[in-house]
Amino acid sequence: MRTRRHVTSSGPLFQSEPWRAFLRDMGLIAATFILGYGISVLWLSPGSVFTKDHALPRVLEMPEVKARQKITELGFRPRLDGERPNDSFPSGTVIWQDPPPGTVLQPNSVVQLVLSAGPTLVAVPDVIGLDLAEARKIMTAAGVRVGSVDTSAAGQERGVVLATRPAAGVGRPRGAAITLVVSRGSGATP
Repeated sequence: MRTRRHVTSSGPLFQSEPWRAFLRDMGLIAATFILGYGISVLWLSPGSVFTKDHALPRVLEMPEVKARQKITELGFRPRLDGERPNDSFPSGTVIWQDPPPGTVLQPNSVVQLVLSAGPTLVAVPDVIGLDLAEARKIMTAAGVRVGSVDTSAAGQERGVVLATRPAAGVGRPRGAAITLVVSRGSGATP
């Protein structure tokens, strides 16, 4: 009786029929996944693929000129919507934008900007006719401080405020120094 010899293929492992079937199946799975992903992207958000919409950049805390330039470069139209007092940012800085940063907009959309008008102004209080100590308290309570104190020979009572520089009612930044003119009293020598 003759024994049979087992003959094996002399080719590489990846050329065998089981490996070819495996690689073919993996290729089909990958193609199906890529096609399905592409269809789902188009189905869920078709505008993001076919339009030139852009996300609105953050221009808050930028000077007006730079903010306008950045918005215009992306194809949007900046529009000023006034100024508002702001103690944190200098005058001319963007403190509000609408729509907010990150919003996806179509080209040529309007973006409203609100600028800082600078710090809130405090009206100089009317302290004429009050003594110096009382005038200091009122100035501090109003948000301004007493700067230099000049004296004048005018007036009958000594230590009474005759004038303020700037005048009462004028707006000054919070914490600004106000000059007081105080009476030396009548008959006093300079």
